Amino acid sequence: MKVLMVPSWYPTPGAPLLGTFYKEQAEALAERGVQMAVAHVSVGGDFRPSHNGIRRQEVNGVLTYVYTRPNLTPRWEGGRCWQRTRMLEALYRRIEREWGRPDVVNLRSSLHGYEAMALCRRHGLPLFFMEHSSYVLTEPANSPAVRRLHAVMKAARVNACVSSALQRVMEPAGETRIIPDPVDGRAFYPKETPPREAFTFRAMGQLRPIKGYDTLIRAFALLKKRSARPLRLEIAGAGGMRESLQAQIDETGLGGDCRLVGTVPREQAVDFMNGCDCFVCSSRVETLSCVLNEAAACGKPVISTRCGGPLDIVTEETGLLVPVDDPEAMADAMQRMAEAAASYDPARIRALTLERFGRDTVCERLVAACRDAAR
Repeated sequence: MKVLMVPSWYPTPGAPLLGTFYKEQAEALAERGVQMAVAHVSVGGDFRPSHNGIRRQEVNGVLTYVYTRPNLTPRWEGGRCWQRTRMLEALYRRIEREWGRPDVVNLRSSLHGYEAMALCRRHGLPLFFMEHSSYVLTEPANSPAVRRLHAVMKAARVNACVSSALQRVMEPAGETRIIPDPVDGRAFYPKETPPREAFTFRAMGQLRPIKGYDTLIRAFALLKKRSARPLRLEIAGAGGMRESLQAQIDETGLGGDCRLVGTVPREQAVDFMNGCDCFVCSSRVETLSCVLNEAAACGKPVISTRCGGPLDIVTEETGLLVPVDDPEAMADAMQRMAEAAASYDPARIRALTLERFGRDTVCERLVAACRDAAR
């Protein structure tokens, strides 16, 4: 079976870590015998010639075409959509010449929904749509984004999403399967680490308001005031909030006990996960949270806000759940975890995670959805 994945975000020369989970899922399907190609188009503000144009490469069995160019219609989303539609059509013509006609198009996120719909209509291709984006949980019901979501769902033969939180929102518009993002148990596993002087909490994600790191830092400051034991909080990631978060750390007097560690390369993420005693998700909205599952695959107990997708992940055996934007509740959970982390069973946490979210389990569902759409 030939599957053409059309992701709404993907690694590009200017953003090499963007959408790595799409890339890894394409490679996981290729590993299981599915013929995979990726067509990603992106318009933005990067005018460097070295970062623009069409790039074709084969990576781990996935034929990948990435087309990037500067945005010719700033501040007009309709113009961006028009550009991406033309770019995707140009990519597809080349892909069909060089790789052949796909059996199904797999659109990842409705952010590029109109573009994928236009391609499928023009070439008579069946569409399998899978939603990942958090806007489904945050946009009002009559917004242009939700109208686009419903249009894509109507055009697709099979609809899916990554969590029950998304499914509850999408089901009124049509039958929706749950197919979570997989975690690779070979890449994320328990490793021996040097003894830590302080109980260490870690978090990872883009430094954006939706991640709730301002609340997490406030919670850690509260925890430090009520606990005499050595404690550390380390947050990995890059983004527009770095300066404001660092200012918050400085103002609260946390010093070296709370650090923004910057971007962690993908191949070093397993070491980052293993270097903590507990992994924390403080998000205001999450459709699933890949990093929670990656930490759990390393045997780490977790704390998460009740922000959507993590409700499918965190159980009594794997961690604690707290309300969104509640620093007192987060501080209480962090204190409980610092006292009880040793009682969690790392092997059990890992086994439960791989049982529900392992690559083999998830890839079976993805292949079945592709086959159903192709029929």
